[in-house]
Amino acid sequence: MSRLIALLLLSACLLHTSAWAQTAPVTRPMVVPKLGGAMDVDYKAQFEQERARNQRLREENGNLRATLEAWTARGGSLVHAYCETPTRSANSAGASNDCAASGYTCEPVSGLCRTSAADSGQCAAGYTWCVYGNRCVRSADECRQ
Repeated sequence: MSRLIALLLLSACLLHTSAWAQTAPVTRPMVVPKLGGAMDVDYKAQFEQERARNQRLREENGNLRATLEAWTARGGSLVHAYCETPTRSANSAGASNDCAASGYTCEPVSGLCRTSAADSGQCAAGYTWCVYGNRCVRSADECRQ
């Protein structure tokens, strides 16, 4: 008897599975409608336009590089000074000056060597500040002169 019930259940399952397989929705491919001449794209013309634009940008980039080179070259109008070290002044064109040779340090705001001092911190090593004339000197004897 239990064998008969198991057989009936198995056949019911098989019938249910085959019925489901027969009623499953069918997926059909979607057809994209053609929209006429308004959507036709001339890729060759577009490519030529982009190529011409790219060429113009290359020329503009070359001109900008040449201008920048002229500005930053030695003697150019956009050469900027900066303090490379506390006693060395340098500029963006590559030139430099040893401020310690004259007894002073580099002035950080302008990037140039100082020409006078307000205290001993503005004098290079081996020099002392002289109150008379606000200058850096090697010895006290130089200060009195």
